[in-house]
Amino acid sequence: MPLGGAESGRAIILTTRLADSQVAVRVLNEAGIASSVCGDAAQLVRELSFGAGFVVITEDIATQDRIGPLQRWVLEQPAWSDIPIIVLTGRIDQPGRTLAAQQLHEALGNVTLLERPFHPTTLISVAHAALRSRRRQYEARELIGRYELLARELQHRTKNLLAVVLSIAAGSLKDGGGGNEAFVSRLHALAKAQDLLTEREDQSALLEDVIKIVLAGFGDRITLQGPQIYLKPSMAQGFALVVHELATNSAKHGALTSPSGTVAVRWSLLDEATPVAIDFSWQERGGPPAQQPTHRGFGSLLLKSAVASVSPPRFEYAPEGFAYSLNATLPK
Repeated sequence: MPLGGAESGRAIILTTRLADSQVAVRVLNEAGIASSVCGDAAQLVRELSFGAGFVVITEDIATQDRIGPLQRWVLEQPAWSDIPIIVLTGRIDQPGRTLAAQQLHEALGNVTLLERPFHPTTLISVAHAALRSRRRQYEARELIGRYELLARELQHRTKNLLAVVLSIAAGSLKDGGGGNEAFVSRLHALAKAQDLLTEREDQSALLEDVIKIVLAGFGDRITLQGPQIYLKPSMAQGFALVVHELATNSAKHGALTSPSGTVAVRWSLLDEATPVAIDFSWQERGGPPAQQPTHRGFGSLLLKSAVASVSPPRFEYAPEGFAYSLNATLPK
């Protein structure tokens, strides 16, 4: 189907004399251009509503009051549309022709004057130029639609992102939240995930890439292992915050405080789960014995709720080191 619909490449013809319509139809059909002949301007406008590549009319119709419906349609057509109109005229060098041509352009917009008698190849050439112009207009309509969809999607994502930022700000800047430094650090982790999301048209990000970009700067004693799993924006942002919180805590209190300390990050798909879920784990070894905190602040809340999970995340405080794991529901 042609761009713009099944009827988008046809010519709509309105002439005073039947012979003019027959000639135009024959010439256009020989060039492979479908056409429809109308009896009056009202029918022409009805046909335009089904789609058209261009319009062919004779000058006598264009200069009479009965062209009013077409003129109104031209004035009311969408912003992307500029329907090409071929006007079959008498001799262009006749007195008053310049003024008449100007009036046609003012009344009907995208007008091409074609003086009779004309060679068939001239009409075909003008018709193909009109169709190329019309195809560009249909392409512009498609692009405008996509920009409008993207704008609505961007607005939606921006609102969601602002909600996350406000939540992080509220949690970080209250007592026990870590203060300004923690707030800025968490925002950096969120921004890194956002950078990954904008690199792909489907606004998704690999879990491994999210983990790597957040852990950059925490040293080379962290190993990663797991399959390629693409995350939707909300989950990518959630994992960025979780991984950042785990790494920050490890650098302050856990394995990353010791030269011999290591961290193993593992993930896999739980195919048997409904819906499908990710089994994610963070395991520290070689650092000081892990001790359960006496006070749980906003960081603990992030670890518990930043990523939607099948069941509550598991925290393990053992002499050999801290461990964290969760089963995160993977949206379709």
